[in-house]
Amino acid sequence: MPFSIPSSERIARLPWLIRILLGCCMASGAVALTSVIAPLRAFPLLLTFPTVILAAWFLGMWGAAGCAFMDVALVNTFLTRSQFQFSTGNVSQEVRLAIFVLITMLLGWSIRRLAQQKAELANHALKRQLESAEANRQIAEERAIASEQLRYRDDVLELALKASGMGLWAWDFEKEVVHRSDEVYRMVGCEPGAFGAEPEAWLQFVVPEDVPMLDEAFAKARNEGADYHAQYRVRWPDGSLHWLESEGKCQRNAEGNVARIYGVMADITHRKQSEEAMLRAEKLAVAGRLAASVAHEINNPLEAIANMLYLITISDSAEQARAQAANALDELMRISLVAQSTLKFHRESGAPRMALLSEVLDSVLTMFRGRIQTTNIAVDIKAKQELPITCMLSETQQVFANLIANAIESMPSGGRLIVRIQPSRDWRNRAVSGMRVTICDTGGGIDRVTQSRIFEPFFTTKTDTGTGLGLWVVAQLIERHDGAVSVWSSQRPEASGTAFSIFLPFGEELFGEGSIDRGKGVASIRPLSHPMEIFSSGSLH
Repeated sequence: MPFSIPSSERIARLPWLIRILLGCCMASGAVALTSVIAPLRAFPLLLTFPTVILAAWFLGMWGAAGCAFMDVALVNTFLTRSQFQFSTGNVSQEVRLAIFVLITMLLGWSIRRLAQQKAELANHALKRQLESAEANRQIAEERAIASEQLRYRDDVLELALKASGMGLWAWDFEKEVVHRSDEVYRMVGCEPGAFGAEPEAWLQFVVPEDVPMLDEAFAKARNEGADYHAQYRVRWPDGSLHWLESEGKCQRNAEGNVARIYGVMADITHRKQSEEAMLRAEKLAVAGRLAASVAHEINNPLEAIANMLYLITISDSAEQARAQAANALDELMRISLVAQSTLKFHRESGAPRMALLSEVLDSVLTMFRGRIQTTNIAVDIKAKQELPITCMLSETQQVFANLIANAIESMPSGGRLIVRIQPSRDWRNRAVSGMRVTICDTGGGIDRVTQSRIFEPFFTTKTDTGTGLGLWVVAQLIERHDGAVSVWSSQRPEASGTAFSIFLPFGEELFGEGSIDRGKGVASIRPLSHPMEIFSSGSLH
């Protein structure tokens, strides 16, 4: 767009002498008009100020000055003569004329400033138009470049997805259709395009137990705009079972409503099978760790029973024999309790159930009582305002057994095992409430390098024993309960020890085999000043 100067500015740029002459011409015209029109002759200066204003606007200060002086000269000479009066008083005619000229000059200067400002605004607007046009041209060029780069990235993304075995999908909520890449169809054992784009078509492959979880995840994404994440099972047409993991992000329309969700999908069957195998292996390892404790716990009562039976055989007093028999019966009940706790620990739970965490911990501590007594460890367990939670009982017992066994092993020369149970909120999402269990020992502590890897599978600091799966299994089982676990440790001589804090939601329902992501980073390292800080909440001491 060509840049143009306003007409008033072009006139104002004429030589000053020409502008003075033009101003004088304008003054002459105004005086002539006043002399011709009879009503105006009664007010000879009526047209003077408008004429000066116009001269200042179009001709600048030189034109306004010429117009003002010419107006005064002509009016004073031809129209007013000696009768011309500006005000009452004795001021001479020359002084009054000078004041008039000064006022008109100030008025002309003000008008000229306004004209210049208007011209500057017009110039600024024109410059902005030029800049806008240039910016639009650059934007068009950048869009063309971006479009080319986008096509390149699409090609690269397609190759990357093929190499990784991942699929893309997009659910348009406004049209109620789901667009799927070819790889997504193959993840359910079908050829591309084997079924329709309606959302319900996908559910025919999902295991029925996982459908409610999937519906809930999509409903949350659609209603709240939350990120979507789910792991669930699908059954192929050949009957084989496969695990899929899917993640998605929502996109809103102009009204702010969720219009569609884009996502990726991957087959994680092999990963799930490996995880299940590691879980089974660690459960066997836990059983081995418990075997010594259970054997010790049973062997001591058996020795006591044998001694009591011997005393009964040599006793001459029936009363003493009955007393020894009663003691033997107590020891047998102790053995029975240990056996029941062991069976309960290894019995698979078919479904989640309500349980008090204090009772779960008591059953686990019963199996370790022999080792605790042998190593001279003092146990301090307290619960505050405890409420039952919904959990998989055997998995919860396995978590506590792993942590308590580690705590006992960290204190071979004795120490304190402190357990606290209290209501709490999930530190990842304060809206989720549940119970927190903190298990603290006064052992040697864990260094920071080990802490950073403590929840990794196959990581262990034990050279002769240990599978390196114990704490990894703890994190996995807690995650299956939508919970969280954190660790603190110190190796300072005056305050050494390790504390594990576990949060378990009340959980009116668990989601079976499928799961919704309730927060990243289930296992974490949280900074605390000292293990005892965890137990500093009033009545917990």
